[in-house]
Amino acid sequence: MKSHNTHSRRKFLGNIAAGTAVGLSMIANPIEAKINETFLKDEGVNFAELDIKLKKIGKMQHPVAYDVSQANWWGFIWSNVYYMTNEETGTSNPDLGVLNVLRHHGIIFSFKDDVIEKYKLGERFGYNDPTTGKPAVKNPYIDPQEGAFPLPGLAGIRGLQDQGAMFCVCNMAYKVYSQFISQDLGITKEEVYNDFVNGKLPGIDLAPSGVWVLGRLQENNIGYIDSSVG
Repeated sequence: MKSHNTHSRRKFLGNIAAGTAVGLSMIANPIEAKINETFLKDEGVNFAELDIKLKKIGKMQHPVAYDVSQANWWGFIWSNVYYMTNEETGTSNPDLGVLNVLRHHGIIFSFKDDVIEKYKLGERFGYNDPTTGKPAVKNPYIDPQEGAFPLPGLAGIRGLQDQGAMFCVCNMAYKVYSQFISQDLGITKEEVYNDFVNGKLPGIDLAPSGVWVLGRLQENNIGYIDSSVG
C-alpha cells in the first residue's frame, strides 16, 4: 500500500510538472519533465502565523477570498468593487475580511518589478502589461498607472492593503516555476527561488500552497470567488 501511495504521489507531481511545462513552453518534451520532490517540501517552515491570520479574516464581516489563479486583473477589480459596494450598504472597509490568493500564473503579481524583468515572467506566463500591450516587465498593479485597469480610480495591491485586504502567494508555485526556469537558464533552482522570495512584495504572505489556503476557507467561514475570469 505504501509503495502504491508513493507511486501515485510521484505520478501526480509528474503530471503537475508536465502540465506546467506545456503552459510555459519551458522544456521541449513535457513528458520527460522531472520534479524534485525534496525541493518541494517545506520541512521546518512554520506557517502557523498564516493560519492565525486566516482565522482573523474569518471573524471579520462578510469575509471573502478571491482565487487569483490567472494573470489578469479580475481579483483586484472585484476586491475594489467589494469594498465600494459594502461601504455603500453600511459596512466600512476596515471591518471587511478580504483575501486575495495568488497562485499558478497569478503569482506574477506577487513580485517586485526587477524579478519580473530579470526572469521575463511576462513572456513566460504569456501576460501582456495592459499599459503597454507588450509582455510585462513590471508589475502593473502595485500602484496602478493609467490604463492598468479598464476603469480609472481603482486601487492596486498597496491601495487594497491600505484598506485592510490580505494577500498570500503559493510557495509551491514558487518552487515549481523555479525548477523550470532554472532548467531553461542553466542556473540553480535555489537561485531562482531565493530571488522569488526576496523579490516578493511587502505584506504578501507566503503560503505552503494556494490550495492549502483555499482548503481552509470553509472552516474559517470565508467565502470563495473564482476570479480567473470576470
